[in-house]
Amino acid sequence: MKKKLLSIVMTVVLTVSMSACGKNSADTNTGSAATEAAKTENTEKIVLGINDWPGSYWWLAVDDLGYFKEQGVDVEVKLFSNYSDGLNALISGSVDMFVPALADIIPGYVNGGNIKVVMVQDFSAGADGVIAKSDIKDAKDLKGKNIGIEFGGSDHLLLLKCLENAGLTTDDVNLVNMSTGDAANAFISGSLDAAAVWEPSLSMAQKETGGNILATSGDKEYEGLIPAVLAVNGDSLKTKRNEMKSVMKAWYNARDAYENNFDEFAKAVSSHAEVTPDEFQTLMDGCDVRTMEENVEAFKDGDSYVNLENCAEMLGGFLKDNGLISEAPDNYSDLFDSSLFEEVYEELK
Repeated sequence: MKKKLLSIVMTVVLTVSMSACGKNSADTNTGSAATEAAKTENTEKIVLGINDWPGSYWWLAVDDLGYFKEQGVDVEVKLFSNYSDGLNALISGSVDMFVPALADIIPGYVNGGNIKVVMVQDFSAGADGVIAKSDIKDAKDLKGKNIGIEFGGSDHLLLLKCLENAGLTTDDVNLVNMSTGDAANAFISGSLDAAAVWEPSLSMAQKETGGNILATSGDKEYEGLIPAVLAVNGDSLKTKRNEMKSVMKAWYNARDAYENNFDEFAKAVSSHAEVTPDEFQTLMDGCDVRTMEENVEAFKDGDSYVNLENCAEMLGGFLKDNGLISEAPDNYSDLFDSSLFEEVYEELK
C-alpha cells in the first residue's frame, strides 16, 4: 500500500513539475513584455504635446524606439499642427507636457497660467531665420517692405534684433501678423517681401523661391536667443511627478541612439512626421539639443541667454515693449522648477 501511495505521489509530482517547466519555457518568451505591461499599468498616462520643430521630432523616435516602454511609462505623443493650440492645451491641462519656445509661454505665465519649465530641450542654432526675396540682399534693404511674422513669437524677437542690427526699427517696415505656416506660404506665393519663420518652413520657403536668408539663430549674435523648453502643467506635476521623471529619462537615454545609430533614429522620426530621414538630418543641423550637463548650467544664475532666468527677463522686456504683455514680472523664479531635472540627473549620472 505504501509503495502504491508513493507511486501515485511521484506521478503527481512529475506531472506538476513537467507542467511548470512548460509554463516557464513559455514565460521566457513573454516575461519581459509582461513586466513592462505591469509597470505601465501602475502609472498615470502622460500626454506630451509637440509641434513641427526639428528638436521636438526627437520625441517621435523616443516613442517609436521603445524608450518610454523601457521606463514603464504610458505616453501619448500628440503632434499639434497649430502651435497655439498646443500652448492653450498646456495651460488648460489638456496635455501634461508641451515643448514651446521660452518666449511663447511667458504671456500665459504672466496671465496666471499654472505652468513650469523643467528642462531645456534645445537651442535654435540656425533653425529660425529671416528670409527675403532674391533681390533683397541685406537686412537694411527691408526698409518699406512687407514682412510676415507671428506677433509675440520667438521669430518676432529674432526679426527685431535683425532690424536693430541693420539700423532699422518696426517703424521702417510693415509687419503682417500671421502664423509661421501662413507666413511661409504667403512669402512663397509672392504676397510678402520677407518672412521670419522656423524650420521646416524656412527651408521650404528658400527651396521654393530661391530667396535670401538674411539672418538665422545660428549667427553668433543670436546665440541662445531661442530656447525650446519642456514645460509642464502645474496640476499635472503634482499628480504625475514620477511619470514625468520617466519621460525625461527616456529622452536622455535616447541620445545614445541619435548619436550612434542615427539611421534608425531618423527612420523612426520619418515614419511619424512629414520629413524624410535626410531632411531630418538637415533640419537638425540648425538645432542644438542640450545635454544634462548643459541643463545644469541653464538653471544656474548667469548673465547670458543660456541662463534661463536671465533669458526670461530679456524676453519679458521684449514682450512688454511690444505691447504683448501688460507688465513684466519682477522675477521668473516661479516659472522654473529645476527639482524634477535635478532628481533625474542624480538618478542617471
